[in-house]
This record gives sequence, structure tokens and C-alpha cells, in this order.
Amino acid sequence: MTGLDLVSVQDAIATHIETALSSYEIKQDYVLDDESILKLDNRIKPFIVIRWHGLVRSFTGASFGGVRLDEYNSAVDIIAVAPNPRISRQALNYAMDALIGWQVPGGSPLTPEGGSSAFSVPDYNGKPHMYLSVNTLSFQVNSDGV
Repeated sequence: MTGLDLVSVQDAIATHIETALSSYEIKQDYVLDDESILKLDNRIKPFIVIRWHGLVRSFTGASFGGVRLDEYNSAVDIIAVAPNPRISRQALNYAMDALIGWQVPGGSPLTPEGGSSAFSVPDYNGKPHMYLSVNTLSFQVNSDGV
């Protein structure tokens, strides 16, 4: 490979996520807009949404191996969607446990960034209708990878 090919790295991570979390339906870049949310009800089967970040320069602003080797990173949001808050948190915990530390091909291990958050999603009457738990995994990207 030549250059920083973030999409091929994301594809490798997505394949790992689908394998590691095979008991869940995985949706990439699924947009949880108002219309799609209201079509779901509180009897939904829990599922995982993965949402990709772009390429960002590392916070240190410096590189040990060279600009194209270890100066950039990216991240992926893991979003667990479930009918109640406990199941949503359990699904996210299961996903994070399965993914933290997995070595990205040609990059760094997946590392949690920040903390997790849980949200209720109200229906038209303002009543909680489903729950989302969110966390982010970051990883370094280089040009020697996938």
C-alpha cells in the first residue's frame, strides 16, 4: 500500500467488529434521524452502529517514525441501540470488552477515548422509547498498514 488509506483500515476494523460481535446486527454509518427512530419501537432487538471519524493529526504534533508513520489517528464510535437503558449499557460493555486492545493492522491497538454516555430517545409524546449508549475507540494510522 502507498499513502494513508484510511478506508482500507476502516474496512479491516469493520470486519473485525462484525466477527467479534456476530450476535448483534452491525450497521455502518447508520443515521439515527427522527424518521428512522420513530419507526423503531421499544421491542427492537439490540443492534450496534459504527460511525467513523476522519483522519486527525496526533495531539502531540510530533512523530517518532516520520509523518506518514505515526503522526495521524482516527476513531470509531460504537453505539449500542436497545429498548431499555440496562440492555443498551450491557451491549456497549460487551462490545468494548471485545474490541479494546485489538491491534489495527499496521496501526495501534483500539483504545477507548473519553467515557461512555447513555441517552434516551423520546417518542412524539416525550416518553423514552429506546436508548443509546455511546463510546469511542481511537487508533493510530500509518502508511505501512493494511
